[in-house]
Amino acid sequence: MSVAMAAKKWARVKRSGAHGLRRGAWYAVVNEASPDLVVVDVNKRNVPVPRGLVDTSDATPDLWSVVRWEQSERGAQRASEANYGLTYLVCPRCRARVRPDSEEVTRMPCPDCGGEFGIDWENPC
Repeated sequence: MSVAMAAKKWARVKRSGAHGLRRGAWYAVVNEASPDLVVVDVNKRNVPVPRGLVDTSDATPDLWSVVRWEQSERGAQRASEANYGLTYLVCPRCRARVRPDSEEVTRMPCPDCGGEFGIDWENPC
């Protein structure tokens, strides 16, 4: 007798908030039973995030997330201090952040995990 395993779902934060998670990084969904919250696994710690602050996916993420900051946003200063600029990419596999050479780039290797992925310019966070 085999028990069917539930398909793994994924969520990424699209806006900053009290949850403290980085925008653009994909996390495995642990629980989404609440209509208002999605609980994600962050380094073996369950973190509840308001459902309205996340994008979800039924498929394993395979595109770089594009994070865009406005100069006036609090996170823009941190991104600039880290030399990422106001637009940077987040690896779908390891969550590394990199600054793209230009917005014409369509694929990019990750300097941390070595994976090569397309870039999701159409759905910035």
